[in-house]
Amino acid sequence: MEPEVHGNGVEPGGFRYPPFVPSPTARANRRRLLVFVGVFVAVAAIGLGYTFLRPAEYRASARVQITPAGEVARIEAPPGAAAGSPKPFLTEVEVLASRPVLGDVVARLNAAGEQLTEFGPDPIEGIRSSLDVVPVAGTNVVEIAARGPRPEALAAVVNNVVDVYRERLASAYRSESGEAMAQAAEEAQRLESSVLAKRRDVEAFRTRNNIVSLERDENQVLAQVKGLGASLNAANEHVAAAEGKVRSLTESTAAGKGTARARDDPTLANLEQRASQIREELRELERTFTPDYLAMDPKARAMRSRLAELDQQIKVQREAGQRAGLRDAEEELAAAREAARRIQQQMAGGRQEVTQFTARFNEYKSLQEDLAQLEKAYRDAVERRAKLEATERARTPTVRMLEAAAVPREVWRPLYLRDAGISIAAAILLALAAMWIVELFNRPEPQPAVVIAQPVVSGMLVHGGPQPVALPGQRHVALEAPELALLQHQTMHHAILPRELGSEEIQAIVRDADHDERLAMLLLLHGVAPDELVQLRWTDIDLEQRVVRVRGESAREIPVGDALERELTVGPASADQPLFTARGDRPAMLSDIESAFLYAAHDAGIERPSELTPAALRHTYVAFLVRQGIRFADLARLVGAIPPAELAAYGALTPVGPRVAFEAIQLVLPALRMAAPDRSGPS
Repeated sequence: MEPEVHGNGVEPGGFRYPPFVPSPTARANRRRLLVFVGVFVAVAAIGLGYTFLRPAEYRASARVQITPAGEVARIEAPPGAAAGSPKPFLTEVEVLASRPVLGDVVARLNAAGEQLTEFGPDPIEGIRSSLDVVPVAGTNVVEIAARGPRPEALAAVVNNVVDVYRERLASAYRSESGEAMAQAAEEAQRLESSVLAKRRDVEAFRTRNNIVSLERDENQVLAQVKGLGASLNAANEHVAAAEGKVRSLTESTAAGKGTARARDDPTLANLEQRASQIREELRELERTFTPDYLAMDPKARAMRSRLAELDQQIKVQREAGQRAGLRDAEEELAAAREAARRIQQQMAGGRQEVTQFTARFNEYKSLQEDLAQLEKAYRDAVERRAKLEATERARTPTVRMLEAAAVPREVWRPLYLRDAGISIAAAILLALAAMWIVELFNRPEPQPAVVIAQPVVSGMLVHGGPQPVALPGQRHVALEAPELALLQHQTMHHAILPRELGSEEIQAIVRDADHDERLAMLLLLHGVAPDELVQLRWTDIDLEQRVVRVRGESAREIPVGDALERELTVGPASADQPLFTARGDRPAMLSDIESAFLYAAHDAGIERPSELTPAALRHTYVAFLVRQGIRFADLARLVGAIPPAELAAYGALTPVGPRVAFEAIQLVLPALRMAAPDRSGPS
């Protein structure tokens, strides 16, 4: 039964209730709601107002195919111009939106009673600013579009632009085509007269200067000059050969060398033949008789005497032949020089005549070239005139309406629904940002990690119910009796934390465990959580950096100690395999590791082996760090996130005084810094 409460919060029995004060969480939620709603409503109102207050704009478009007078442009283009240039088509596109065309359109619409007030005081400029003329790439098609608030006027403007342009194009072509035909005929007649006059002048010049043709060899003067030049070259070559022969004979005579040949002198040939015969007979006698015998033989002595006389005659005859050859060579040289001199005199006598004829001949060639250019220009003019006459209908430019402009029924822009959605999304984002900024400057003060509960006195109980208890730093935080008992229970860390192992127990289980079990124990004693242990793979091990990379929500890099490094050097064949596997090569589960630890605890003789769990090993390492005075922020860098209840329990293990810097913390348990275990191979 509820007690009766009066308006002043006092029961009939005289007990006064404390006034109701909202909790900080309720006040923060109310503040967040007010900020979010206020900013959202303001931004949404501005955005939606801007979106829906903009006037609707319509768009009417038409497609037109324009075939300009491209043949006329190509025929009348100067030599060297690029064929098929897109300039004529682009020029026509510019004409579509020109002021003269739009002026005729405005005049037509005014005559039809169409109101153009929405285009401003100058309708021509207003239509021009709202008109879009876009050529379709790769075709002669143009899209003409008009934008404005009144759809009926837009369709009329676009269709009249096409009609006016078609009429103006046809009128312009008729005048330009007639003018082009007249110009082509006049140009052909003028060039024909020029060609005839030029031909008469060229023929008169040729006859007057005795020029046969443009071939140089067919003209007498040039042919004579050419023959004299060839003769002079031959005479100069003869002189050079004769000079070489005289020089050679002179040098041979001075050196005492015979240059006369037996085939050129019959007497010399006879003497050499007789001397050769006597020498052959003497060699035959020398092979038959001894030299002493031959010295006494009168026949041999007579033969040697005749040979000596013949050699003397040969020498005299050779000298006479050399002198005769030298005289002949000198006479030949003199004759060659005289011939060259006569040819040079002939060329010098006709040089002036040749120079004059050459000048007239070159002038005649220039006149012929001028005549050829005039004839070519005349042929081109005649060809242009013939093409203009033959293809007049084919060259007529055409404008074909592919798609006429229709009255638009839907709004072109703005897109009200899309812009409204953007406004709502922007309002939500700005409201969230404003709420975050407000909360940034209204952060609550940090609360103590350990909750100290006041003892419950009998005067605080009303009708057997618990009363609110004020804690330091908080006002009027109501704690129910079960919650108060839970907080008192959390202050006793032995009641909620696992068992902490001693150094001897750590050494015993690590020493007697197999390789896989020892590796799992060492990872737990380096800060890896049990659920993270079964997720590790060999790719997470970096022995070069001496770290173990833990992934997941508490991603971090754990330094590797010497004992753990020795166990990690034994790796699998594939680096992508799990770090721990069970029977059948399946990835190990946490229950498999717990069972292996239980066996290892029994084998090592540990007291209460059932308490040797992965959580107990990790707790041993966390307690080792906390007792050194590590900051809890640095603790999370090594062991990951810790639930608030456990963190509050670890607060009882922290030493008194300031916290220790991370660099001064010992990261390896003393029991693991001892000697290496006896076995390091795989189990």
